[in-house]
Amino acid sequence: MSLFVKETTRKDRYGNEVTDQKLCAGRIAAAAVLAVVVLVLLLKCISVVGTGQVAVVTRFGNVVGTEGQGIHMKLPVDSYHKIDCTQQQVTAEYSTASKDNQSVTQEITAQVVVDPERAEELYSKFLGNHMEGIVAPILSDGFKAANAKFTLEETIEKRDELSAEMLKAVQDRLEPYGIQVVSVEIKNVTLPDEYKAAVERQKVAERDQLTAKVEQETAEIQAQTNKVLADSLDERNFRKMFIEKWDGVLPQYMGGGDSLSMLLPNN
Repeated sequence: MSLFVKETTRKDRYGNEVTDQKLCAGRIAAAAVLAVVVLVLLLKCISVVGTGQVAVVTRFGNVVGTEGQGIHMKLPVDSYHKIDCTQQQVTAEYSTASKDNQSVTQEITAQVVVDPERAEELYSKFLGNHMEGIVAPILSDGFKAANAKFTLEETIEKRDELSAEMLKAVQDRLEPYGIQVVSVEIKNVTLPDEYKAAVERQKVAERDQLTAKVEQETAEIQAQTNKVLADSLDERNFRKMFIEKWDGVLPQYMGGGDSLSMLLPNN
């Protein structure tokens, strides 16, 4: 007889024995509950660790080891705390002060990687909250310390040098925790309004100075041109040009008085 079917025997009106079958709802419900319990226990005994992850295994709150990527069978009382060991990007805005005490806001991106061999130690110290617990504070302090070595103008003109200084400042402090900072990049810089106004005033002053210089040079050129033109209109130049151009042929008509002296140059 089926586990979930209940059979009963009775006689019909003709005296023949008839077997009736009826589904047992109680047994079906109990089997369903049992299946769910088994499935839950099975799921609790299986853990999947993804690519680039390391799982720190704890049992009753104590760290008992680590597991790499793959599917693992475990005890129901074990917990797998997964730590991402791939390169992670941390981007945030930082308000810092420059060497000349100017406030500047920078959007900075850092690439960090956790050493898989140090995952257990890192979890023991920060319980999986290492990004907020140690990475973020050290990045903030390191970036501020690096900015303090550069003036506000240098933070703009020497951005690559400043990025290298930031990288050095945070690498040395995070390396003891098994965290490597691969790169630091300054994405955007927001300057204070006072500095922007000063730069604008300087641009206007330089433009006005350039305009004045051009006008002065133009005036000097014009004066020189006028001088050359005035010299070229001198009477002696006219006489010299007359002699150079005259072919010695006198006009075909004669005038009275001093008309000829008007055509010939004086001695």
